[in-house]
Amino acid sequence: MSKENEDIWVICPECKTKLKKDHIATHMKHVHDKKIEDFDESSIKVLPEKKLKQKKSTGLSIWNIAAILLILVAIGGVAFFILSELPDGSNDGGDSNNPGWIDDYTPLYSAGTGSDNFWINFPVGSAFPDQSPQHLTWITEDLKEKPVVFVCHRTGCGPCTPQADRVKALRETYGEDAVFYDLDYPFEGYGTATEDILNKFYEAFYYDPNGGSQVIAFTGVFTLINNGREMKIGWHSWEGNVADADMENWIKDAIYYYHINSED
Repeated sequence: MSKENEDIWVICPECKTKLKKDHIATHMKHVHDKKIEDFDESSIKVLPEKKLKQKKSTGLSIWNIAAILLILVAIGGVAFFILSELPDGSNDGGDSNNPGWIDDYTPLYSAGTGSDNFWINFPVGSAFPDQSPQHLTWITEDLKEKPVVFVCHRTGCGPCTPQADRVKALRETYGEDAVFYDLDYPFEGYGTATEDILNKFYEAFYYDPNGGSQVIAFTGVFTLINNGREMKIGWHSWEGNVADADMENWIKDAIYYYHINSED
């Protein structure tokens, strides 16, 4: 059998079956009980070589393969970019609806009247001891979305700078999970405060546990907390410095309580 004849296909003049040219004689004998010599050569239709090659070509060309590989690489790159942009649950801000550390977190502070509690009413020694506060509008509005943290300080004031820097650093970590207010009322020569910041600066001292003495730095943390099966605003405030770890714990507690107590 020649290689040339292997590649030539013909049509049987009896049953129109497509056969290789070298097989037509055997086919005619065993299927039709006839000899190939009984047929005129012109009656045995030879399929065009071009058509045969198109029919036999079942593989992909190198260019098709290369194009598919490029598409797969592009799809993989897009998928990697999308996945890399998703929050990973670390304390870098994350998803404000569910920070990654929440599920395994145990709060340190609960509702109460002591120095290690979230207050529901003004504490003893404040301007309005044991009274329920009339919370400031900008606090209550923000609490519809997230817990709130503020720090009142004055640029140019050496003693209050560490607390201001501490709170601003924590904003870098938890800024997606709480509203942070940097209430800076600079000393003369260090800049100016906007009217909104200045108003909030003075209003914030309403929460001063020592009677509104306006000692800076002054910091406040606000959240939603369950108090006797009733949802209340829980808050705590300080004059002066709060240690790094302590300040972070209060903020994490506020985020935790807000997450478990706020409505979906």
